[in-house]
Amino acid sequence: MRPWIRRASVRLFASLTLLGLMGCGSKNVDFTPDQVEESRLREVSQVLREYQLFNPKPPKSVKDIQASAGSSPGGFELIKSGEVVVCWGASLPDTKEEPGSGDSKEVLAYLKKVPQEGGLVLMLDRTVRNMTAEEFKAAPQAGTLAPAK
Repeated sequence: MRPWIRRASVRLFASLTLLGLMGCGSKNVDFTPDQVEESRLREVSQVLREYQLFNPKPPKSVKDIQASAGSSPGGFELIKSGEVVVCWGASLPDTKEEPGSGDSKEVLAYLKKVPQEGGLVLMLDRTVRNMTAEEFKAAPQAGTLAPAK
């Protein structure tokens, strides 16, 4: 690549980054607790999806996904800390970018509070559903539970 093209590319990238940080207006967006929890589960979904894209078998522990958490380090940290519990060893039905190609009844991951309080859970087809504690206890799990660490 020619030096002037490289410099122009760097300047363009820096300008776009600065504009993105500044935002497009002064309107602040407040997210609900459910939106925040759903976002967290989607990050976990992305980590598990990326692992399965490049590996022939599903992950069996947090150690398996550690190296492949590049684009979603937040999802990896949620799993590692135990804030999100994963049912290990479950093979995703598909690894397409968009989740939900099936109607999954199996739980893949959930926030640690869900068994007692209910809340949002990540299903095997990577969709997010809200369940009561009773619904969660009755729902089949996609894999096996193991300690996060």
